[in-house]
Amino acid sequence: MKKYIVITSLMALVVGCKNIQRNDSSQNDMSKVAHKIKEETKPLFRTSITATEIDFIRETDNDAFLNLKYIGQHTKEMPGGLSDEGLIDNGTYVFKAHFSNDKSVEIWLHSSFGNKKKAKAYADKLTSRLGKLPSFMRNTLNHVVIHTGDHTAFAEDVGGFFVLYSDNMDTRIRNNDLEETVFHETSHVTFDLKYAKSKMWKKNQATDKAFITEYAKSKPYQEDIAETALFVYTMKTNPNRLSKEIEQWIKINIPNRYKFLEMFF
Repeated sequence: MKKYIVITSLMALVVGCKNIQRNDSSQNDMSKVAHKIKEETKPLFRTSITATEIDFIRETDNDAFLNLKYIGQHTKEMPGGLSDEGLIDNGTYVFKAHFSNDKSVEIWLHSSFGNKKKAKAYADKLTSRLGKLPSFMRNTLNHVVIHTGDHTAFAEDVGGFFVLYSDNMDTRIRNNDLEETVFHETSHVTFDLKYAKSKMWKKNQATDKAFITEYAKSKPYQEDIAETALFVYTMKTNPNRLSKEIEQWIKINIPNRYKFLEMFF
């Protein structure tokens, strides 16, 4: 009986040692992975939107858009025109988009659309994308400018607006990228003026020593916030929409910018 007890105890000890070794091995593997991610400080992507296959904001996500009202044709400043017609556009199609619990946002479409029906078609393509923005971001917009043609969107933080182009909108819609484009450009309006060149943001960049995209790294005081905000917003509002590896990289390599931006979302 004593011999059986001794043998049983020895077997339990051996099994226990193996389990400890197995656990130690697993912990070492995880430590190696974390160490590798920590050392890999080069940008994860070329850009946040067009160079990834990530659908950060989906068509089925909550949408605060209510309705669109036609205001009429008016004379407006329309920056970013691809023709030589100048800044002032006589006959801009003006619509007003209304959202639940928010102020409305005007959408200005260049007279080159030719008629109200064609202009409204592109206003309609924008409204649900505006509706998916966080409320505080949407409320920073004064209006949105839409031109005909194919060019890359841009934002004007001082004026509180961003500019889109009809053909580029269609491309972004086909690639499931228009929601992210609207978020990115609205991020410029929301954050850039106050934070992009602030001592606090520069300190966070210097401490983190990494950038989420090559685009952010190439223009640290113009694009870093807008590029980073899209990832942080997705992590906070839709956990697991990004891969665990991406989330881990962000928390390890840009923790200070992550902590700052997550406060807003």
